Amino acid sequence: MAPTAGTRLRFKNARSKKPQQAKKVPSLKNRIRGLERFLSRGGVADATRRAKKAELEQLKEEHDKKEKTALERKNAEKYKRPRFFERVKVMRKLRQAKNRLDQATDDAERAEHEKKFKTYCKEMMYIYYYPKAEPYISLFPSTPHSEEDQKRQKELRAEAISRFEKEQPTEEFHQFCFNDGKSKDSTSASERPAVELLLKKPSKEQTKKQKKARSKRDKSGEKTKHTPALVDQDDEMPDAPNATSDKDDEDEEQEEDDFFL
Repeated sequence: MAPTAGTRLRFKNARSKKPQQAKKVPSLKNRIRGLERFLSRGGVADATRRAKKAELEQLKEEHDKKEKTALERKNAEKYKRPRFFERVKVMRKLRQAKNRLDQATDDAERAEHEKKFKTYCKEMMYIYYYPKAEPYISLFPSTPHSEEDQKRQKELRAEAISRFEKEQPTEEFHQFCFNDGKSKDSTSASERPAVELLLKKPSKEQTKKQKKARSKRDKSGEKTKHTPALVDQDDEMPDAPNATSDKDDEDEEQEEDDFFL
């Protein structure tokens, strides 16, 4: 028995409701290959050929940039650990040389430690400016490098020093060398108030306890008072009363500040 008109209509609607697959966007390689094939044909108008050649050059540039980024990401992931360990080692030597330079008593000792400090700075420049797309050539190899690697390392050292002298990334390089979080604009930890340094963020358990205590006080009709937790305080310590805006309370707050200094 042949299907009725209603059955055909239902099947037609069911087919139309199927999700349409999105058209696959051709990759850069396929687009470049297609343009090269198109330009290799004969009988193409000069204006069209010029436009397609310009498009081909643009696609090749995009492809090269993409390949370079992928290579940089691969090498950065592969040589991340050795670069980090060498940076930590040079960082330690830099700090030692700086401390000894500050503690030097005579000119000869000061000149010796200053020379070491400059040497370690150059090694840190080598790590800081090392090209991401190249395999990392270690500063402290377990086995001697080949002549080719030694030559390339010498070139990279010279390039790093020249880039540093040209760009002068003083604050960024200082942070990379010492990792102390200090900059010209930010205030040091010694300049901040002592109580501010001792303040800590309350834990989840402490926050829950404070909420329970606050709800109990609300039920009993007492006023809630809260002070920030200090590092020396235990989690079980109840909330201490805050200072008010009166003059006597300000004096007490000043005495508390003096206690932590």
